[in-house]
Amino acid sequence: MAIALFAGCEDESPYSGYRVNFTFDSGVYPYIQAKSFGQFICVERKGAGQYTVTDAIGNKQTVNIPQIQLQQNPFFYGLGGLIIGTPAVYGEGALIAYDKACPKCDYSNRKVKIDYVMGHATCDKCQTKFDLNSGGIAIEGDSRPLWRYRVYENGTNVVVLN
Repeated sequence: MAIALFAGCEDESPYSGYRVNFTFDSGVYPYIQAKSFGQFICVERKGAGQYTVTDAIGNKQTVNIPQIQLQQNPFFYGLGGLIIGTPAVYGEGALIAYDKACPKCDYSNRKVKIDYVMGHATCDKCQTKFDLNSGGIAIEGDSRPLWRYRVYENGTNVVVLN
C-alpha cells in the first residue's frame, strides 16, 4: 500500500519518448557552436538522406548523409527536430538536446522558433516561450519544459539518443 501512495509522487521524466539517434562531430562548423555557452544549433529532417542544420545565428545549410551511414546507423530526429547547445546557466557547461516541437501542442508541425540572441524558443500556436539556458522551462505561458534527449560525448563525437 505504501508503494501505491508514493507511485504518484514521482516527478515526470524530462526525457522524451520520441525516437532520436543523431551523431555529429562537435569539432567542426557549425556543430562546434553548440559547445559555446549560450549558443544553440537546430537539426531537422529535410528528406530521405538529408537534414538541415541551422547554426547559432540562424544560417541554414543542407547536409547529405552518405548512404552507407544511413544503412549502418539511421538518424532519427525526435518529434519536431533537435535543438542542441550548451546552456549559459543550466547544466554547468554540458551539452543539452531539446525537441524542437512544442510540448504543449505536441505535434510535429508545431515547432518552436528560436531567438538565437536571447536563447529563447517560442511556439507560434500557443505563444508559450521557453528559456533554452534554464532547462527549457516555460517563462511565458503554461507548459511543461521542452522535451529533452540524452547526450553522450566521446571526445568531439557527440550522440543524441533516446
